[in-house]
Amino acid sequence: MPLRIMMALLMVAMTQPSLGATDNALLRMQEGAAALLRGNFEQAITAYEQALKEPDLAVARLASIHNDRGVAYWRLGRSDEALKDFNRSVELYNGSAATYNNRANVFNDLGRYAEAVADLDRAIALAPAYGAAYNNRGNARFQLGRPEEALADYRRAIELMPTNAVPYNGRAQVQELLGRPFTGLRYITRAISLNGKYTAAYRNRALILQHLDRDDDALADYERLLTLAPLDPELYVGRGQVYLQQKKHQPAIKDFAKAIELDAQNAQAHIGRAAAHIERKQYNDALGDLDQAIAVDPKLADAFYRRGEAYFRLGDAERAVADLAKALELLPTYAEVYKLRAEMAESKGDVDAALAAYRQAVQFDPFIEGVAEKLKKLTGAEEKFYKPLGETVKGWEVLSPSKGRFVAVNPLYPQLKVLLEMHGGGEPQILDWTVLADSLRGFGLLRYAAGALPSGGTETGRFEFVGIVDLRKNIVVSIEPHVAGDGKAKWDWSPTGVVVTDAEGVISAHELRPPPPPKPVVAQERPWYEESRGGGGRQRGLFEWLFR
Repeated sequence: MPLRIMMALLMVAMTQPSLGATDNALLRMQEGAAALLRGNFEQAITAYEQALKEPDLAVARLASIHNDRGVAYWRLGRSDEALKDFNRSVELYNGSAATYNNRANVFNDLGRYAEAVADLDRAIALAPAYGAAYNNRGNARFQLGRPEEALADYRRAIELMPTNAVPYNGRAQVQELLGRPFTGLRYITRAISLNGKYTAAYRNRALILQHLDRDDDALADYERLLTLAPLDPELYVGRGQVYLQQKKHQPAIKDFAKAIELDAQNAQAHIGRAAAHIERKQYNDALGDLDQAIAVDPKLADAFYRRGEAYFRLGDAERAVADLAKALELLPTYAEVYKLRAEMAESKGDVDAALAAYRQAVQFDPFIEGVAEKLKKLTGAEEKFYKPLGETVKGWEVLSPSKGRFVAVNPLYPQLKVLLEMHGGGEPQILDWTVLADSLRGFGLLRYAAGALPSGGTETGRFEFVGIVDLRKNIVVSIEPHVAGDGKAKWDWSPTGVVVTDAEGVISAHELRPPPPPKPVVAQERPWYEESRGGGGRQRGLFEWLFR
């Protein structure tokens, strides 16, 4: 879950007493406020309880005490008690934006997101420049499946709190959800630059890097996180998945085992360890983990697919067929399941069934590994699995392997696939392709139209983005903004890379080539007037030497 912002304003406790309030009540309130600021939440609760025992407290002061004690309860994870205090505070005084924001934090923790949005609407109505409330409403809307509204809230929070890392983290998560991992990476990196100790941002960046197959970078983030939270099973699962992606089976199994030790009900850890066992052909070991994963969560398509694979490798076709059918029931577009079904049909000599299953696999994932080669072997001819969208530009064409997902391909670079992140409606259009020269030879820039924003029934505000690609490694380095409505990004090139500053001032730096080694210093004979005086004193300049 994203890090939330604590908004304990300590409204009245830090002010002078009103007429009729006792000195003792004020003292206890100030003690509570100081303890809150130091993070001594139990001490704060005790002080506020003592303050509440004082007679004749003004209504506004009572509301403040309940609000601040609610914050202390919330920070201790005692949500029910916090909610009672915030409810009481609102009953006593319904004009505090801070109290509505604080209560919304509790609702977010409890998964009551619609109630959180309602409270944050009220907080923003009372305080339109309340940046934390916009951020927290973004969190709630994100959880409610309203990503575009969440993005709008995060943008407003950033405008109001430009040096706060938290809304950048939330914005990055939404971008990743919307299929824009490079955009998410830009915002999450900004969050970390603002707060180098922001563990939630490092966690989210590791997930994005994992998605982008940037394994070494993802491992570096997981290493950092594990030094801070060595008992977090999810971190071991994440690092294990990266190791598995790298085919480093032994460290992957070790990490999954550690996650299971910390949380025996972690289904993803069991699936990950099973996948490593299958790749090592230890199928019986995999079955135990997959049985456990399915017992924990019987709606995981991955678990049924992997168990079906293990049964097939063990020669138990009947059980394999049943598990693969269950996987497709849970996820009908699961391309790997169709690929395995095709392998099973092929092993029985049923070429027609194998062809049908392979074709279904590429229907859902045109880039699924090995299937194009299998089809060519079975049919004797290459098959094209997609219809290009729009015009071909310098060999580049766009295909859509699934709804809302667009990829650019070029037969000149058969191993390179560029995911085109979209930021508006419509389909992408390739605009230009530039191969760089000189010190940046081997890199290319793919510029494309990334959609437009609808306004009043017409499309307005176009987006252009640029894919930076490494033609030698066949990887996408980044997808960077070029035009966003009326704004334009600034691209500052050097002989070794580029720094991109978008219209909002968010910076991405890419070192495409390592800097050249420094030139060796060549010793030169000193001129007569720089020589030391006498037998070895300090160096003196010309004028010092002449005028001593």
